[in-house]
Amino acid sequence: MHTYLILQNPGHNRVYYNLAGKLALAELSVATARLNSQCHNICIKELEGIRYLAFETEEELFDSDLQIVSRLSFAFALFKLHSTNPYSLMPIAKFEYEYLNDKISSLLKYPGKTNELFTKMMVNVALLSSDFSYNHQIKLLDPVAGRGTTLYEGCIYGFDVAGIEIEPKSVHEANLFIKKYLEAERHKHKIDRHQVYGKNKSEAVYIDEVEYAKTKDEFKNESSRKKFGIVTGEAQMAASYFKANSFHVIVGDLPYGIAHGNKAANKSASITRNPSELLSACLPQWHKVLKKGGTIVLAWNSFVAAKEKLYPIFKDNGFELLINDDYDQFEHMVDKSIKRDIIVAKKN
Repeated sequence: MHTYLILQNPGHNRVYYNLAGKLALAELSVATARLNSQCHNICIKELEGIRYLAFETEEELFDSDLQIVSRLSFAFALFKLHSTNPYSLMPIAKFEYEYLNDKISSLLKYPGKTNELFTKMMVNVALLSSDFSYNHQIKLLDPVAGRGTTLYEGCIYGFDVAGIEIEPKSVHEANLFIKKYLEAERHKHKIDRHQVYGKNKSEAVYIDEVEYAKTKDEFKNESSRKKFGIVTGEAQMAASYFKANSFHVIVGDLPYGIAHGNKAANKSASITRNPSELLSACLPQWHKVLKKGGTIVLAWNSFVAAKEKLYPIFKDNGFELLINDDYDQFEHMVDKSIKRDIIVAKKN
């Protein structure tokens, strides 16, 4: 039996770090189901006052397993435990997976931003719960994109990413940020804006899209370019903006709190924080643009709506809910008015 220890990423937020043991354990449990090595005894282990995530395997980790473990949102360093008396830990080099440097997600600061490590966790859970792997050319959609944290996490993995955001100011800031980042890193890129919906000028909806590559040679080959795009539009119109069966995963943090109010499904001028209305309006469209075998992972404030009340909306729209002990451990307090949880569903 082989014992592996993962040192937890200290992150950028002490409150989140203190909560992250439980979340990391849940993410690791989801991930181990995709490993070639059979895993046992997944737990939090403390050695000499240092907290680790631990698991045992019957065989040594395969290279494909290391690729998955290296991407875990909390994985700061990986060790193999050689001896317990005294403790002897052998460092294991993490797999180098980053297409863009992971600093991209932490550079942009604004009120209401989701912790980027939590966002990365959602992306991982989505892909690991799908029929696809990191070796596919993944296309990710965030239909409630805000200023793009989920999209930047997808860029780190080298995914093609697209978002939908109703607030033009947020779209402008996200586009300005990605442009400045690519310029600063000297990555070859081009910017395009084109219409994706509307029969006339008054109905026109546009996507701002950036194609980029790390080198000029990669950029010359169109198939090697990565794509980053945001539609200034409504989440419930996703199937009007994108082709059917376009995306492998859909990941988003549903609007909550005063700063994140969304228009009610009845299209009145009022603002709602009820995710049930948003999901009822949007899930039929999101189901259309998601590939068979793809997954959707959404975070929301469970103080506003209990998970059990959201389940029927997903089922009525053709999704299979992934419900077991692993997926039931992601709920956590953000502040006194926000308890965040995620829901994971699959299109079969």
